[in-house]
Amino acid sequence: MKKRMILLGVLIMAALTVCVCAALGESTEPERFLVISDTHLTEETQEHAAMLEAVVQAARGKDAVLLLGDNTNNTHPEEHVLVLEMAEEIRRQSGAEVYILPGNHDYSALRMGPKEFRAQYGAYGWNQAFSQDKETASCAVMTRGGTCLLLLDTNMRDGALGFKADGGIGGSTLVWLQETLEALPDGTPVLACGHHPILPPDRNERTPGANALSQVLRAYGAGLYLCGHDHGFATAEEKGLRQIIVGRPQAYPGWVGIVEKEETGFRWHTEGIYDAQSPFYIALREGAYALADTMARGTLSTTPYADDEAAIAWFVSAYMLLAGGEMTPEKNAALLADENCQKWREAETRTLAKEWMLNLLENSPEDVRQIDIPAGGKHPLKLEK
Repeated sequence: MKKRMILLGVLIMAALTVCVCAALGESTEPERFLVISDTHLTEETQEHAAMLEAVVQAARGKDAVLLLGDNTNNTHPEEHVLVLEMAEEIRRQSGAEVYILPGNHDYSALRMGPKEFRAQYGAYGWNQAFSQDKETASCAVMTRGGTCLLLLDTNMRDGALGFKADGGIGGSTLVWLQETLEALPDGTPVLACGHHPILPPDRNERTPGANALSQVLRAYGAGLYLCGHDHGFATAEEKGLRQIIVGRPQAYPGWVGIVEKEETGFRWHTEGIYDAQSPFYIALREGAYALADTMARGTLSTTPYADDEAAIAWFVSAYMLLAGGEMTPEKNAALLADENCQKWREAETRTLAKEWMLNLLENSPEDVRQIDIPAGGKHPLKLEK
């Protein structure tokens, strides 16, 4: 019986390899992907029309558009209809393929889980997949240009109450992913996408399985991982794996991400999709400034620095530099050395705003506007505990 099971496993992996090779062909072609995340669509989303028009325009000439989750805000059926309508409009007007993966705001205990997501969004990834994880909505698709596109469901159940806000990656999904990547022909370009960030390494405390996922991706040649969730553009690199967090297209600075596949790897850059002089864009910038000010005052409200205008101004300045893509290593170092940064460290409060800001300054000080990611290769995998 044991020998029969081993033989069955070998045959399955051989069949998967044949399937992938047939889909891949003899060579790969240059491709361009447009990437957005966290649209958080609701029926009251006032900026939806302007955002959709701008994204459709930006999608023209691209091979595919990737939606990295939190496509809805409350996972209401009406919101999922809006996402499907948006995806179809992008596909119809631009001719680009559209791929959609789930974020934590897209799932709910009662209305939507992996099974329901696969059924509703099957035409945007799952149905075209050459490999599918039956436990989640994760799948692997071979694009027309020969890229292995990993659409990873990084959501994790939280008992009967729903799903963890910061997600997680289960052991069975990691096994599926490892087997899928192991079967790929050497040299296959791999573009990995998920909703939740997995770097830096201490992210594992918030997102269980993040470290193991990063190890699997590194071991099998996936040098780039795209994600959302944090609502702002940022990048981090750890042992050859580059993570890029993609911001919201209808929020300041009004960017989308562009990934270009080349012979030597991938090239990433951001692209503004709104006229910087338009009332819509000016409103986005003013809204970002007001949000930063509100976040700063709310975070410090219960600390000795509640009325410290210099400490508040420090946060607003850092926020606008990061959000607007204007951060440089020199500016980053100056912000960390500023006495007002020390006030934020000393403030006895643990809020998402504080942790988010300090994490970005300490772990993601790089310019996110243009990044080259070299092609990776397969290496023996030994998961760290």
